[in-house]
Amino acid sequence: MVEELQKASVTKLIEDGAVGEAFGYYFDEKGTVIHKVKTVGLQLEDLTSKKHVVTVAGGKSKGQAIISYFKNGKSDVLITDEAAAEQILRDVSL
Repeated sequence: MVEELQKASVTKLIEDGAVGEAFGYYFDEKGTVIHKVKTVGLQLEDLTSKKHVVTVAGGKSKGQAIISYFKNGKSDVLITDEAAAEQILRDVSL
């Protein structure tokens, strides 16, 4: 039952165009929040009051998610790897 619900949720996120998630917020490629789940810990809106925010993500498959997050999310520093950086540069230059 739980597995079926999880599959249905993932299918719905994909159909809605989700490309990334941060703090329980799912973003489409334009950076629009398309779904939110309650999480324990920081929320996206909590970042506005933080003096410094460091974002860490890596891997080629994370390039689009990183771009999407940065359209709405706050970050002072991005720590990533070469594969994600190359993907970001390819996608942003389009």
